Amino acid sequence: MDDQCHDCRWDLGATGSMSVASNLIPGLMLELVTGKKSPPLNEKVLPLVEWLFHEPNPIGVNTALAQLGVIRPVFRLPYVPLPLSKRHEFVGLVKDVGREHFVGDGEVQVLDDDDFILVGRY
Repeated sequence: MDDQCHDCRWDLGATGSMSVASNLIPGLMLELVTGKKSPPLNEKVLPLVEWLFHEPNPIGVNTALAQLGVIRPVFRLPYVPLPLSKRHEFVGLVKDVGREHFVGDGEVQVLDDDDFILVGRY
């Protein structure tokens, strides 16, 4: 799990991680598990990890990738995007972590409810 990967690697000898956050900040997650023990870096990414799992996966990561402009903002029901307040929160998290660490080239944006496409079936 993302919130435990750093400590499990450096304190317990784990050799890998199944990471959702690596879809957003691949370089930082790689550094957490292959670089050197870095509690400050771990503390820096933990708020993002907590945000990602506010709702069940993949809701957080899909909302984030849409806000970063990496994927089209399409959700297949019953999954729906995170609430507007959480989308605003994500913009702040990107600023805190540093936009340069995230995937995609564009600026992070807050998408309105109407920007998302909800698909009931194929």
